[in-house]
Amino acid sequence: MSTRRQFVASSVALALGSALDSVFGAEPSKSARPKPIVLHQTDLFHPHMDPDDHFDLATIFALAALGDVELRGLILDFPPEFHRASPAVGAVAQMSRLTGVAVPIAAGGNVRFDKRGDVCSDLPKSESFAIDFIVDQLERAEAPVRVIIAGSATDVAVASSRRPELFREKCSGVYLNAGSAFPNPDEPERLEYNVELNPAAYATMFDLPCPLYWFPCWRNVLDWKSGENSSFFFLEHADAFQGVSDELRGFFAYMFSKTNDVDWLKGLERPNDELWNSILAGRRAMWCPASLLTLADKSVTKNGEIVERTDDFEQSPDALFKMENIEVSCDDDGRTTWKYADRETNRKILRVLDVDAYPKAMAKAINTLFRSI
Repeated sequence: MSTRRQFVASSVALALGSALDSVFGAEPSKSARPKPIVLHQTDLFHPHMDPDDHFDLATIFALAALGDVELRGLILDFPPEFHRASPAVGAVAQMSRLTGVAVPIAAGGNVRFDKRGDVCSDLPKSESFAIDFIVDQLERAEAPVRVIIAGSATDVAVASSRRPELFREKCSGVYLNAGSAFPNPDEPERLEYNVELNPAAYATMFDLPCPLYWFPCWRNVLDWKSGENSSFFFLEHADAFQGVSDELRGFFAYMFSKTNDVDWLKGLERPNDELWNSILAGRRAMWCPASLLTLADKSVTKNGEIVERTDDFEQSPDALFKMENIEVSCDDDGRTTWKYADRETNRKILRVLDVDAYPKAMAKAINTLFRSI
C-alpha cells in the first residue's frame, strides 16, 4: 500500500472509528441498476456556517444507506478565513453511526488561484491531500464516478486540470451547485458565494472534459425566491423533521447548538423538548437536494414522491424538475452566458417545471429520506 493510501486509511479510522462494527445499515433498495459511485464535496464545518450542508450530509447518507448510491468519499472544504471552524468530521462520524455507511474523508487545502486550469504544482502535501484523494478515487474506481460539488470547486478543479484524461475516462458527471442563472440587475458585479470563493476554479468547471450538470443556486444572485433555473427553496424545519428518529433529532440539535463538546456520540441522544421545539419553529435556505437526487438517478413528483429518474418521467406532467441541454460559456471572472440547446450536449442545467410546488414537494422528499435514517 502506498504511503498516501496508508494516510487515507488512517485518517478514516481516526475520524470514524469502527462505525461499521457498531451499527446496522438500512435495507438496500431492490433496484437492478448498478449503484452510482459518488464523491461528495461540501463546505461542512463545526460550528456550522450555514446548516444546509448538514441537511445535505444526511440526504446523501440516506441515499447511500438505501442502496441508491455507493458513497466512496467526502471532501470537506478548508474553512474560509472569516469563519473560525474546522471540517465537521464529527458530523460524518454521527451519520456513519446512524446509517452504517463508513466513508473516507479528505480535508481540502487552503488554496486559491487566479488562472483557470491552474494545476497548482507547487502545493505542499497537506494542501494537495484532497486533490490527490480525488485522483486516487477515480483511478481505483471500477466504474465511472459522479462528483457532486456543494461548496468550493477548488479541489475538483485542480484535480481535473492535473488529470483531464482521467476525468474524461472515469468521471461520468460533475454535479455543480454554484453560481446564478443570471446576474442580479441591481448588483451586476455580485457573484454567488461558492463562485466568490474561487472564480477561476468555478470557470474551470465549464472546461471539464466530462459531463457537467449545473444547478445554479440563484436565478439572480441573492434573489430569495425559487425560480425556473434556481435550486434555491426555503425548507420549513417542521416539514423536514416530521416523524424522524430521536437519534436524527440529536444529530441536528448537536449541530444547531454549535457546542464545543467533542462527545459526538452523546450528541446523538434525543434533545430536550425546549431546544427541539425552537429548531422546529425555524426554516432553512436549501440549494442542493435536487442535485443529490439527480445523481442518484432519482426525481420528484409535484406531490413530493421520490421516483426513478427516466426520460419518460421527465416528459410527464408529474415531473417537478428536469435537466435540460444547454450551450454555456464562463468567463475567467466566474460570469456565465448560456441558452437552451435543441440537441444533446454534455452540459445541462436544472429546470424547475413547477416553481410554486417546488418548496413543499422538496420538503416531502427530504422528509422521506430523513425518516429512513
